Amino acid sequence: MTEAFSPALGDTVTRRLRDAILSGQLADGERLVERDIATTLDVSRGPVRDALRQLAVEGLVVVEARRGTRVASLTPEDGEEIMAIRAGIEPLAVRYLVRETTVGRFESLHEILGELEIACREGNWSQVILQDFALHRQLYVLCGRRRLLRLWESISEPLLHIFRMNLGLYDTIEQVHANHATLVADIESGDPLRAEAAIREHITHFQPQLLALMLARAGKEE
Repeated sequence: MTEAFSPALGDTVTRRLRDAILSGQLADGERLVERDIATTLDVSRGPVRDALRQLAVEGLVVVEARRGTRVASLTPEDGEEIMAIRAGIEPLAVRYLVRETTVGRFESLHEILGELEIACREGNWSQVILQDFALHRQLYVLCGRRRLLRLWESISEPLLHIFRMNLGLYDTIEQVHANHATLVADIESGDPLRAEAAIREHITHFQPQLLALMLARAGKEE
């Protein structure tokens, strides 16, 4: 390859691989070979290598000695634990958020909702996942509790895989935006019981199906 390496090229490769993972084009556990990716994307191996390093930081790929790089996956035990932790801390974050009285505190949620709506309209599954993830993270930011935000960050890598699996459980891509718009409205209501019930239902709704999906995948890999 003769192209000059640039940060922009590396970012492009990272984005294309990230989109392929989040959209399901690259499956859980799939092996990623630098040479093959470089050939497919018509770039040198340098930006591919850098992209894989970045995706490893994001938790989307794992690098194993003598086994190479592959798309990260969750075990059923991991998924159950992560979902239980999230179910314990996210309603608490919403409870604190509802107590806040800062003017305009919900504006950032509506900005993310707008981006989520655009992604749904365009059928961009990767962006839908990232905006969904961003909206939920913002709940922790807005609640003003640093420890809760740190807990979210500590489980953010495997959570991104759970968000990725969520999409296959929606009837339509537009439903993702509609469900989140309803959730934000419930939080904005100022009613703590309504808000906590809404977030609890929202984050546990697909849990049985997600666990069944993880168990089925684990069975295929054995």
